[in-house]
Formats: sequence, C-alpha cells, structure tokens
Amino acid sequence: MIANQKIRYRTSLFWGGLRLHELNSEVEAGADIICIDIEDAVPLADKEKARNAVLDFLKKYSPSNASQYIVRINPIDTKDGRDDLEALVHSPGFLSYLMLPKIESVDAIKTVGQYLEDQNSSLNIFGIIETAKGLELASQIAVAHSRLKGFYFGGFDLSSAIGCEMDWEPLLYSRSKVVHAAALGEILAIDCPPALVDESTNQEKLIAYCNRSRALGMMGMVTKLSSQVRAMNKAFTPSDEEVSRARAIVEMYELDPTKPIVYQGKLIELPMIKKLKQIL
Repeated sequence: MIANQKIRYRTSLFWGGLRLHELNSEVEAGADIICIDIEDAVPLADKEKARNAVLDFLKKYSPSNASQYIVRINPIDTKDGRDDLEALVHSPGFLSYLMLPKIESVDAIKTVGQYLEDQNSSLNIFGIIETAKGLELASQIAVAHSRLKGFYFGGFDLSSAIGCEMDWEPLLYSRSKVVHAAALGEILAIDCPPALVDESTNQEKLIAYCNRSRALGMMGMVTKLSSQVRAMNKAFTPSDEEVSRARAIVEMYELDPTKPIVYQGKLIELPMIKKLKQIL
C-alpha cells in the first residue's frame, strides 16, 4: 500500500535497451527509477539482442545510487513479451519491477502476477494505461493482483488512440480516470513525460507542469532527458513547510485520535491524516 512505501517515485528516467553502455552514475544521478525500455525503444528485429543486453547488464552493472530499476518489456500477448517475461523472471542483480505496456485486461495482470508467484520471483509489476480499452477498464485492472504496484499514464499513445491533442486539457479526463483507478487499488499513479525539451527556456514551465500533475494526484513523472530529473524531483518533493505542517497535524492526531483536529483555523478530517502520513 502507498502509505507503507518508503521509496520515492518522483522521477522515472527511461533508457533504451540498446543504449545500456551509455548508462552511468552521471546519467542516473537523482532519478528515483531507471526504466530500461526494450519495447518502444527497440526495433522489432533487435528484440532478442536487447533482451540479452539487459540480462548481461543486470549481471555486471553496479548501481551507484538508490535508484530502482525496471524493465519495460514487450506486450505480454506477443511472443517477444512472453520471452521477456521468461528471461527476466529470475533476473540476477537489482531489478525490482517489470513494466507491462498496453494493458487492456484484468487477465493480463492476473496471468503475469500468478506466474511471478509460481516462479517464486521477487519482481512486482507496473502497468501502462495507454489505450482506450485500458482506460475504460483501469479501475478493474487496478485491483486485479497484489503484484501490481502502480500505473504509468501513457499520454502519448492514449492521445493517438482516442484522437485528442497531446496536451493537458484534452487529456485531463483520462489522467483523472487513471488517478481514480490507482486510488481504488491503493497503487501509484505516475504521469507521462511532458512535451517540453528546451530546458534552458522551459524550466519554469516544466516545474509548473509537474506541479499541476502532482495537484491532480500523480506521484511522479516520466522523462527521457536526464537534464529534467532535478526539476521534476523538486516539483514532486514536499517542501519543508509541507513536511512541518504534516508532522504537526499527525502528532496532534496521534495524541488523541478521537478528538476533532483544528490546525490554523481549519478542520482536519481523517482522509487528510492519511495523505499527510504519505508526505511524511
């Protein structure tokens, strides 16, 4: 459950599976998650090559910080996806999650989750909601299996699928539905990368975009540019003021959970206590 998780998920840096030789401490520094992509980032003819490169990487690489590592495999209803799953289920090293793209059914999550359990694998699952059908069934998928720990919002693919612009307002309903579904399953919701690439002029726009996403309920964001990690971390990290406020209110609650809490002239209800505990 989210309230019990200690590890941060503010930034997910996506990295192509054929570029692992370029991944180093300078590139990964600051990113909470490194997602090795062997789906979209790898041509169809090179899937096996990328799979073998990931296995070799996991055997030999020594992570230099506290980043978690994920592999985005190919769709599980394809041969490449099944081969990825079988190759990585007992992967050596430091892999924490498999990311399943184009999730469109409860059965897909149940099948992979049960397979991981049957194989006594330590891996968990993230799923990407990036199709119209996946969006429609997101609330059911969110509660499909305990190995599912979060949704990534696939805004680029989803905007194409439903025929809207890849912009905030046209995708507001879709984002909100993914956040709603994630809350129902008590799992994470992580936003897609923003279409902002000129950091020299768009740092303020990037932080504003992240703040908007966070306000909606997203707990982190994807980027393919290591230069965006710092700004994203800043946006998704509670400020000192927020932490102090949360600590003061939670301490008041724990002194007497039966007593109504009023803090700085505002009534604090139990759902807010749960949110403040997440901040802490």
